[in-house]
Amino acid sequence: MTKFRKASTLCLLLTLPLASSALQRTDLLPPQGQTYVQISNTTDFWAKLKQSSVGKFWMDQQFQDFLGNPDAETWNSFFFNGDSTEEDEVFVEQMKMLTGELILSIDSKTEDLYIIADMSEADFKRGLELDEQLRKVAEDPFDVIRSSFQDVEIIQHINNPGSEDETLSWQAHVGRTFIMGYSREWVEQSIVRLKKEPVTEPAGNPTMNLNIPVKTLLLDSLDGPNDEDRALFDALGLLGIETFSSHIELFDTEMVMDNNLIITDLQRGLFALLDTDPSDLPTVTFIPENISSLEVGRFDLLGLWKEIPDILSGTNPQAKPQFDMMLAMIQQQAGVNFEQDLLSHLGTQYLAFATPRDNVQSSVIALELKDGIAFRQGLESLLTAPSMAPYVASALEISDFLDYSIYTLKQSTAEEAMGVAVTDNYLLYGDPEGLRQVIRSVASEAAANMAFEQTELVQGLRKHIKPDAFGFSAVDWTKNMDSIVAELNKPEYITMVQQYWAKSGSALPPPDFSKLPSADHIASFFNTSYQYIEASRSGLHQKVILKY
Repeated sequence: MTKFRKASTLCLLLTLPLASSALQRTDLLPPQGQTYVQISNTTDFWAKLKQSSVGKFWMDQQFQDFLGNPDAETWNSFFFNGDSTEEDEVFVEQMKMLTGELILSIDSKTEDLYIIADMSEADFKRGLELDEQLRKVAEDPFDVIRSSFQDVEIIQHINNPGSEDETLSWQAHVGRTFIMGYSREWVEQSIVRLKKEPVTEPAGNPTMNLNIPVKTLLLDSLDGPNDEDRALFDALGLLGIETFSSHIELFDTEMVMDNNLIITDLQRGLFALLDTDPSDLPTVTFIPENISSLEVGRFDLLGLWKEIPDILSGTNPQAKPQFDMMLAMIQQQAGVNFEQDLLSHLGTQYLAFATPRDNVQSSVIALELKDGIAFRQGLESLLTAPSMAPYVASALEISDFLDYSIYTLKQSTAEEAMGVAVTDNYLLYGDPEGLRQVIRSVASEAAANMAFEQTELVQGLRKHIKPDAFGFSAVDWTKNMDSIVAELNKPEYITMVQQYWAKSGSALPPPDFSKLPSADHIASFFNTSYQYIEASRSGLHQKVILKY
């Protein structure tokens, strides 16, 4: 054995005991409680959250005026259904003791709650004293039985003893860890591990972790005599989703979220829409300099189209023949084959951008075309076919602009109008003014205008995305705030909120829209967000960065 291999082996052997002794509180999660949320340190997390954009805006006096300045008593009534009882006061006192790491786990079948938390021995004893107070004031009676396991006291709660609603729960405290659950076996197993292995306390920036076993939840919801729902979910590829997890970390100047979707097959069902090849920000001349958002990504409409027969066959054996018959009829009457004359000419990469204009966002999506001329001919053949003429005349407004046609729906209002246009390289979708701006740039022979490349939004996007990402975007929320506030101030939106509030019977007063802060004031709290999504070995990974 060489000196290098000896040294490497020695280092490995030295680290093995350290690695095996490192116990995380999440290692104690019960098998039936894999739906959970974990906060590394509740005190630090809430303190850091108050320094975020959302936290500072929440505490802003103008925003509180908009909410009606609810006081502590109002919030208490809101959370406890309008009743401020002694039972609720004891509950609040118990919650105040959860200041460190906290894990809340739920049994998806029984909805039982499991708790694993950092807690001092003094707080645990104080909690037991509060339990005694709770027994005297609780609406639902419960008994307490004390026992021990390996010299650790176990507290058993029997809720509604002797009734049909009787439930049993157990809790214990080892070192600085409090555990509570609905399985004594799990509590005892946790005690054994906690006595044997020291807990590693979370360090660094405060974090929140969320885990949802999607497949388990779906199968539980489909656990019945109806197999059609299960067949539908399976055909759509949704039963291939194993879990969703999210890791949120709070920094001084940003919040970072890492989301993971574990999927067994990215080629099946709805996931066939995804093209996970890396995307590039294309060199184009039609993106304006004053963009408020920019997105680049990939989707494969032809791939999804080819999955439709399997999806239909998996849900209803009669659906596929009917679908084939409908396509054959359209092809016969219009002389157009959707797959050959339209979808086969589509590329997979798209870009989308928005620009602020008169308190609205003018947006355009541009999908690359493999053969723009062929796609344009196929679309025009479909729309001009005699059999389609009555439908086209009643539904579409066709206008010409610089040798290109823009198709918009007649039923839409001018404010909500969206249209479609085809250039040599792109299939465009957006509001008519945005489409005209793109077409004007495409048709112009002027020198290429790449000023948008130097904007802070694009420079930040290039800094934060990964080369393997197939989708990424950036949003300047300060430039979007005018349109957001304008939407909130619409009479129909205000009426809807007021009607909802009246029906809810909420203890909180309805928002006072006459005191809604101005767009400039709200924008002063926010910054830019970036996100990208990439394919991983196990599924999909998304990172979201919210700048303060």
